[in-house]
Amino acid sequence: MFEKRFLAMLLSVGLGVSLLFTGVAPATTSADNAAVTEQVETSAVGYGTEDRDWVTETETLTPERYEVAVEENIEITVRDGTIIRGRLMLPEGLEGPYPTIVQLNGYGHGEYGNSFEGLLIDLAERGYAVLHVSLRGSGTSGGEAGLYNSFGEDGYDVIEWAADQEWSNGNVGTAGLSLLGISQWLAAKELPPSLKAISPVVACTDCYEYLWYPGGMEAGPGRVARGYEYEVASEHRNFDDWWQERSVSPEQLEAIVDHGVAALISGGWNDYISPGNVKAFELYSAAGGDSKLIMYPGAHANLTGVQPYEFDDYQAMWFEHYLTDEDNGVDERDPVLLYVQGADQWRYEESWPLHDTSYVDLYFSHKFSKSIDSINGGTFTNKSPKRQESFVSYSYSPEDGPFLPSLLSSSGRLQINQQPYEKNHVTWTTDSLTVPTEVTGNMSVSFWAEADAEDADFVVQISDVAPDGTSKQVTAGYLNASRAESRTTPTPLTPGEVEQYEIEILPTSYVFEEGHRIRLTIAGGAKPLEDQEAPQGPGINPTASTVKIYQDVHHPSHLTLPVIGQDSLKTTRGDFHAMENSSEGDRGKGEGKGRGKGNRK
Repeated sequence: MFEKRFLAMLLSVGLGVSLLFTGVAPATTSADNAAVTEQVETSAVGYGTEDRDWVTETETLTPERYEVAVEENIEITVRDGTIIRGRLMLPEGLEGPYPTIVQLNGYGHGEYGNSFEGLLIDLAERGYAVLHVSLRGSGTSGGEAGLYNSFGEDGYDVIEWAADQEWSNGNVGTAGLSLLGISQWLAAKELPPSLKAISPVVACTDCYEYLWYPGGMEAGPGRVARGYEYEVASEHRNFDDWWQERSVSPEQLEAIVDHGVAALISGGWNDYISPGNVKAFELYSAAGGDSKLIMYPGAHANLTGVQPYEFDDYQAMWFEHYLTDEDNGVDERDPVLLYVQGADQWRYEESWPLHDTSYVDLYFSHKFSKSIDSINGGTFTNKSPKRQESFVSYSYSPEDGPFLPSLLSSSGRLQINQQPYEKNHVTWTTDSLTVPTEVTGNMSVSFWAEADAEDADFVVQISDVAPDGTSKQVTAGYLNASRAESRTTPTPLTPGEVEQYEIEILPTSYVFEEGHRIRLTIAGGAKPLEDQEAPQGPGINPTASTVKIYQDVHHPSHLTLPVIGQDSLKTTRGDFHAMENSSEGDRGKGEGKGRGKGNRK
């Protein structure tokens, strides 16, 4: 499922990251959260948030604007003779030829498809030729519609047709969000000669993994609601050649980089495709491509509030530079622009993962956190467990769960208190934090488990627990156990056999405030609440199971946090020894077979 990193446990004097017990402080939870007055252990896991280089000023462009002339029913004949129809927008009063933007719309022109035109009109007013086409089988275009059907080949033909028109300067960019971003990646995969820049927003290059079957789990209600698209996708439950044709592999991303296409990749922390955005940028930048990543606080289509520039200004600068060779400085800024939740501020970064990331391991402990009356109410420790045998267990059924609430909907993150739901599951909670702790990147969970069935799902949730006991969802991760090794060929579990699992959690950038706690919950499934609008995420496993999670010397299960420091080597905390670039030492190899290691095939 993910590219395994041997995560260093950086708990040392030199690196200054620790789980440091510093005493007790009185705290009271509210009546709604099983009120108790207790002595709360406190701990330091991070560096605080001082001295960060936040974006402090907004900048606004004032481009010259033009009236826009619109021509309907432009016809483009693609390679198999199918006619694709589109809408052409040209700036009036500005002499051409123009840098050209193409939008490849799989929904087609119509009330819903036209709702994506706002940014296109903005670009036309700024002096671009804009061609908005209905892809095969949509709108008034010919051919048969299908899930991502011929997006790549038709996109190539439309891009090259546009570049050859007298109103185009021959340099083409593509723009659009969601399905209209996915179509950009699939067109770029075909390497059209005239394509110079793309701007996919909330779009995935591997939609099997990041949209339809997260972690190999069943398709969720948001996908089932797609009707015909779901019927088509469900015929390909495992990742096969059909999905490969509709995905962009790491090797194909490298080819796009080598082709010279610049990629502005954008997504929202509260959007269900966020891991697809981040992974695409990580691979693209690693291959040496000209690329930028913008991660904003909104959900699937909420692009407002980006700083220092609004998104439409940033995107226009991107196209201006790569389609007209304008030296506007957009390529000189650090390539990552992210919104840090909790701090509620924007910051530029030079790389992803961030350069000052320290991976901190928190080991599952049999001791009680006293913060929640869950099945086990466990806590974490900074050292690998010493007990010879320790486990916690839970049961799951597709009818009764218990379930965690689905993390995300099309409108954003669920805001309700998670504590009543977490009580029904196994949890591990840190002590109260003594300093604000920024976690930016992909958290991961490595654990050993035994199931009494041939299949099981694991839903892991990270939440922010306030001093009054209320718990707020931060992010989550998913894994179907039988597809942990391979998403092409499921392997049934052997009931009663202990196996190791590794789950990469959806990326985030979040500050846990002083006095708050970090909680990990593991469940057998997630399910939308009755009033949750357009829920997204995985579906329900039909197999009932009882699962044991091990946490002992032979099975050092742990949560790994990407903790951000002020410059990794500045602060000294604790008296622990670092185990750099190692998965052994106190962590230990553990016993039992491993699943979910490396990239799932």
